[in-house]
Amino acid sequence: MFTMKNYTAILLFLAFLLFAAACTEDPPPTLSYQDRGLVDSLYRLQVDTLNPVMDSLCKARFDSAVHHNVDSMMAVRLSEIEEYLERIKRESQQ
Repeated sequence: MFTMKNYTAILLFLAFLLFAAACTEDPPPTLSYQDRGLVDSLYRLQVDTLNPVMDSLCKARFDSAVHHNVDSMMAVRLSEIEEYLERIKRESQQ
C-alpha cells in the first residue's frame, strides 16, 4: 500500500506547496477615503512648492539638451551622406 518512500514524497510535495504559497507577493495596500484625501492634499502642497524648482531645472538643462540632440542628428546625417557618397563612388567605378 503506502510505503515510507510514498509518505516522504507526499510530505516533500506538501512542503513544496507550502513554500511556494509563502513566496507570493503581498497585495498592494488599499487606502480609505480619508487617507486618499490626505494624500491628495499633501501632493497638491508639494507640487506647488516643487513646480518652480522643476521649471528652473528644465530651463537650465534645455540648451544643453538641444545641443546634444542637434549633435546626434548631425552625426547620423553625416554618416548617411558618407554612405551615400561611397555608394555613388562604387556605382560609378563599375
